[in-house]
Amino acid sequence: MTAPADLEFLARLLAAWGFPSGTTIIRAEQGTNNQTFLLRQAGFRFVLRVSQTLSAAQVGAEHRILRWLRQAGLPFQVPEPVAAPSGDTVIDTAAGPATVCRWIPGVRPDLTGQTALERFGRAAGLLGEAMLGVPPEDGLGDWRGNPLAHPAVPHVGALCRQLRAAGISAERAARLDAVARRVGQEWSAGGGPLPTQVIHGDLAAWNVLVDEDTGEVSGLLDFEFAGVGFLVQEVMAALFYSGALETRDWQLRTAAFLRGYASVRPLDAAEADALPRLLLARAVGSALSRAGRWLNGKAQLGEVVDRIRKLEDTTRWLDANGGKLRSLAAAGGHG
Repeated sequence: MTAPADLEFLARLLAAWGFPSGTTIIRAEQGTNNQTFLLRQAGFRFVLRVSQTLSAAQVGAEHRILRWLRQAGLPFQVPEPVAAPSGDTVIDTAAGPATVCRWIPGVRPDLTGQTALERFGRAAGLLGEAMLGVPPEDGLGDWRGNPLAHPAVPHVGALCRQLRAAGISAERAARLDAVARRVGQEWSAGGGPLPTQVIHGDLAAWNVLVDEDTGEVSGLLDFEFAGVGFLVQEVMAALFYSGALETRDWQLRTAAFLRGYASVRPLDAAEADALPRLLLARAVGSALSRAGRWLNGKAQLGEVVDRIRKLEDTTRWLDANGGKLRSLAAAGGHG
C-alpha cells in the first residue's frame, strides 16, 4: 500500500486525470526507473507511472512511438496512454513526469519451454518490423554507443580501484577490467554493417505479457528505453535476459527463439556474427551501469558483485559456445 506521505501527491494526480475519489490505488513492485501504481475504478484498470529518469519531453517521444505501434496492426498490445481532461498524456511533477495507461491483461511468461520461447521470438520480430518506420528523431537515445561510456564511470580502471577499496577481491576487479578492455577493443574494431532503426531497447522477459490460458504473447511493455540501435540488439537482449543461454539444453531453447524471430525476419550474416560480441558488451554495460548507481549511492555493493558474477559467467559461456551461437543465429535456429 502507499505510504501516508504519498497520498496527497497521488490524489492530485488522480484529480488531474479526472478519476473520482473512490479510485483504488495499489503500489506495484518498486522498479529502478519508475514509481508505478495500479488503479481500479468502476471495473476498469489503469497503470499510473511516475518516471524517475525521463523528462516530460522524453515521455512525450515514448508516447509518439506507442501511438505509431498501436496503428501497426500488431497481434499483441502495447501501452495506451490516457489523455487527461487537459488533453495531455504527460503531466510533469516534482517527482517526475506522470502518465496513465490502460491496463493490459496477461501474466509473465514461463520461458522454460521451447514453444514459449518461439512465441517470444516471433513477437520480437513483429515488433522490429512495426518499429521500422518510426522516425529516428523520436528515439529516446542511441544504443549504438561504446558500452564502456557511462557518465558515472569515466574510467573502468579507477572504478576497479574503488571496488577493491570497498572490499571486492583483487581477482574479481581485475577480471572486470580485463573483460571491459576486451569489449572496448572489439567495439572499436567493429564488424560488418548492421541494420539500424528505432528499437525497444529493453526487450527482456519482464517486459512481456502472455495470455494465461493460451500462452500467446498479449502485450509488450516499458518503451522508456526505445532509441536508435542495431536491430540485432533486440535479439541479444531477449536472449541475455530470457535464461535460455543458462541451461544445459541452451541450443534447443535458443534455436526456438531464433526460429520464431526468423519467421518474421532472419538475421543476416553480419548480425549473426555480431551476436556474441553484443552479448558480452551488454553484460559489461550492465555491470558498469549498476556500479555507477553504487557510486551515486543508489545501489548496494552486493548488487554490483552480482552483475560482475553475471559478466564472468557470460564471458566463460561465450568462450565455450560463441561459435555455436553464431551458427545457430546464421541458420535461423535450424540445423
